[in-house]
Amino acid sequence: MKTKQLAKGDSDFLSYLRSLSILGIVFGHVGGFWAYKPYSGFLHVVVPVFFFLSGSVSLFSYNRSENFLDYYTKRFIGLLIPYYLLLFFLLIVFICINRQIPSMDIRSIMRCIQITPPDNFLSFQIGHVWFLHTLFFIALISPLYFFLYYKNEPFLIVILLFLLIVSGIQLFSDIDNYFYLMQHNLYKPLVHSSFYIFGIIYFGSNRFKNLKFLVNVFIIGIGLSVFFVYSLNLNIDYAFHTFAPDLYYVAGSFSAIAVILILKKYIVLFIKSNSIIEKIIKFCHEHTFSIFLLHKFSIYLSETIGGLVNPQEKTIKYGIIKFAAVIIITCILAVPFSKLSKAITSFIFKQGLPWELKKN
Repeated sequence: MKTKQLAKGDSDFLSYLRSLSILGIVFGHVGGFWAYKPYSGFLHVVVPVFFFLSGSVSLFSYNRSENFLDYYTKRFIGLLIPYYLLLFFLLIVFICINRQIPSMDIRSIMRCIQITPPDNFLSFQIGHVWFLHTLFFIALISPLYFFLYYKNEPFLIVILLFLLIVSGIQLFSDIDNYFYLMQHNLYKPLVHSSFYIFGIIYFGSNRFKNLKFLVNVFIIGIGLSVFFVYSLNLNIDYAFHTFAPDLYYVAGSFSAIAVILILKKYIVLFIKSNSIIEKIIKFCHEHTFSIFLLHKFSIYLSETIGGLVNPQEKTIKYGIIKFAAVIIITCILAVPFSKLSKAITSFIFKQGLPWELKKN
């Protein structure tokens, strides 16, 4: 029988980890990714953590679905409605600021629909939505991962190893250029699926939930990373390895995820021991998607209105002030954004899905 719910302890841990990860994303984008190079580049591991989290919870979401069409509909509506709402919100802001409707050709409109908008969309930086584009394609193929997990788990592990090999080839040749379908970069969904599959395998059963396995993952990942750096003279800054993830970046990210899982009990205990921190973490979990989508706009506001922009400023004090300002603005905007997203999504579901209407 397929389990439809995560264990309570696992569910709490993943919700905490999701909140900590989104805070890491925001911190990185306010300057954390670029300060104290090259070591700050290791913050990029929060992105693989998100794909790992998605795989962990999506398996159980699939188990609760009536069929794969039901799963697809809920997954894609939940993903696309907030994204399109963000574009509409930025459009309104642009019109209010410039007092004119922007001119957009059909190509730009189609790019927006297909989750590949220009980074400088209506003068707003939204390059971070590449994550949604990547997650969309992973979700598209995910029923195959779930099927293999239940029918032939060793084969799913073989696929995981194959994806690691693909990222290994990227170290020596830019094969990512061969994975474009029109304007869609399919290399990122392919390689990031390795973290997604790891989430499925780890939380799907208790077989891999042991310290020895996690320690081995950590040692192998670190060992490969160190080997690649010295043998291939790689730049250790992850920022140079994120656009087309290679095995150096992937191995290091697996090591980071292993460490997080090893510290699972301590992370949960720390958060639950402080009521204020727990409330903040729970808030971030409830509004994670909204915080992710809106934080770049909050950075724009903090820089244009608050004047918090100084490329030469690298002090900890400046970083903390800017991070706090962006978080506060984002959290204020996230509440109504989340409510509106849920209201629209709920309305769509109440209309009934096409096959449900046909049955009735």
